[in-house]
Amino acid sequence: MNRQMRRNLRKDKDLVKELYSIIIKYLPKLLDMFEKLTDVRNQSYVSYKMKTICVTRLFSLLCGLTTMTDISSDHFNSDNCIKNLSKICGQKLEELPYWETIQDVFININIDELRNIQKYIVKALIRSKMFDKFRFNGCFQLLFDGTGLSNHNYNLNNNCLTRKHRDGKISYYKYVLECKLVVGNIVISLDSEFIENEKMLTDKQKQDCETNAFKRMITRIKKNYPKYKFIITGDALYATSPIIKLCEKYNWYYIFNLKPDRLKEINDYFEGNIIFQNESAIGNYYLSTGIQYKNSILSAFKYIETKKGKLTTFRYISNLDINDSNIETIVSLGRRRWKIENEGFYTQKHRTFNISHLNSRNDNAMKVHYFFIQFAHTIRQLLEQGNLLIKSLKLKIKEVSRCLLDTLTSTISDLNNIETNFQLRFDD
Repeated sequence: MNRQMRRNLRKDKDLVKELYSIIIKYLPKLLDMFEKLTDVRNQSYVSYKMKTICVTRLFSLLCGLTTMTDISSDHFNSDNCIKNLSKICGQKLEELPYWETIQDVFININIDELRNIQKYIVKALIRSKMFDKFRFNGCFQLLFDGTGLSNHNYNLNNNCLTRKHRDGKISYYKYVLECKLVVGNIVISLDSEFIENEKMLTDKQKQDCETNAFKRMITRIKKNYPKYKFIITGDALYATSPIIKLCEKYNWYYIFNLKPDRLKEINDYFEGNIIFQNESAIGNYYLSTGIQYKNSILSAFKYIETKKGKLTTFRYISNLDINDSNIETIVSLGRRRWKIENEGFYTQKHRTFNISHLNSRNDNAMKVHYFFIQFAHTIRQLLEQGNLLIKSLKLKIKEVSRCLLDTLTSTISDLNNIETNFQLRFDD
């Protein structure tokens, strides 16, 4: 499809309406949940409803605007954008809320209430049944990984993780652990846990870490999704007896990377077994089942890939029942762990949302912005990966941002007549 054909196909299509239709059909309670967020403002002085504050921030992110000052720019704060957001918010607006107004509200938003919105988004999408084909043995796969958000030469909000260098200097870091639901080519934020130090009184106290954050998060996930079965997937950091026991306690499966120098006993046993009897007859696949690790029974397996003359070995441990009928699929599940890096963190850092940018130095507001980025990223993926128009146009991520922004600011969308008789289609 050449440029002229793409322009003609896009000419009469309203991407803002397409996006709003997705929200109305698949997340019908989302905007009302914004309105119901606890509002501590003095209502006598309130000009903008909570829904308006939240929708303005959400749609600025959906359009690829990564800084707060962009919201108050003449481009975004155009007459057409004001009219479009007025319809979505259900409030007659003369101007969009100024970025400082949004910041003042975000300072006091309850993070637990945003976690409830995060849970609603995930459950609403699962209940739509459109992700059912991505289950394995009735289970959804969850990817876990931590990432750095920012680093400083001072202890921002007195809860940063610290690292002391050889020259005596100390660096301070903001970190977060993410749990992503992976379905096809998209990853959806299912839970977020900030990794931070609280009340560090002495240098000898242990810092918070990804493992501790995982334990906090996994307990919350079990509480929020008690009836769902999951396959927990993570790197070798998670291949420990306490984490394996947690997965077994909740009757969940796991696939963790196996590093020879981290679980040496298991790896040596595995390598010894496959020399005498490889339980897989498929070329380049190796399997040993029934391995005892402390009080658990697990399987170890690996796949050796040859690509452009280079050999790469992928090693895993799992409590799934593995045999030649499913080992190729299970290896592919293990390799999906990279999606949290590529479709998740990389996109949020470098392509659309710039999560490394500090939208606020207030600790609570910074976390609120992070959650709104997760909401926006989920909705954008629904549009990019599930909408037939976007898929046919083969627009790149930044092109989608530009088209949404141009439509929102240069035209008045027909948002009163929303069509919901459609189905998003996702590729395997």
